[in-house]
Amino acid sequence: MTTTAFATDIKSKVLDGGRITPDEAMELYHAPLTELAELANARRNQLKAAAYDGRGNEIVTYIIDRNINYTNVCNVFCTFCAFMRTEKDADSYVLSQETIGQKIRELEAIGGTQILMQGGHHPKLTIDYYIELLQYIRANHPTINIHAFSPPEFNHFAKVFGMTLEEVIVRFKEAGLGSIPGGGGEILVDRVRNTISKLKCASQRPEQLGDDDVRPRGDGGGAH
Repeated sequence: MTTTAFATDIKSKVLDGGRITPDEAMELYHAPLTELAELANARRNQLKAAAYDGRGNEIVTYIIDRNINYTNVCNVFCTFCAFMRTEKDADSYVLSQETIGQKIRELEAIGGTQILMQGGHHPKLTIDYYIELLQYIRANHPTINIHAFSPPEFNHFAKVFGMTLEEVIVRFKEAGLGSIPGGGGEILVDRVRNTISKLKCASQRPEQLGDDDVRPRGDGGGAH
């Protein structure tokens, strides 16, 4: 970590259980990774020490999940992507409910509790495909959290369905969506996004959702 008094104060604040400010977080951005990890572990220990009958600092939990790519058809043409296909390609696909259900049953057989389901930006799949798929999974696999799609996919859905972003998320949540991954948000500089994925949505959208809407998360840790 940098040796400024400011950085030293930040470290002391974290170790004492205090909450840092956005400006202090920016200062930590320049800290060596090993020291940043030390502070992160200290904060985790502070928050989890009392869990599991006082053994929280000894126990780290995990889940078993499975990635399911429901389609590889996409019309975005990111320059770095080897996954996407057009509808005319012989190896393009859209998975059926039955195929996805079989993949989930294989996951359940080994104790899995969540699927991460994402795909390409298919230009022709209707909202009925997604709603019926979510309802099918929820009805047949009620113990599986559906951690699915991504912010760019939701922007694509809103455009294709002729709906607002909020309307799409609410409909998906009602159909069984549990949480939204953070995929597609790794590149936040639009100058870079416009160079390598210019047909994908920009880093910001004007819509603001309420606290009761499904919230994006990146840790796969369950429904929000």
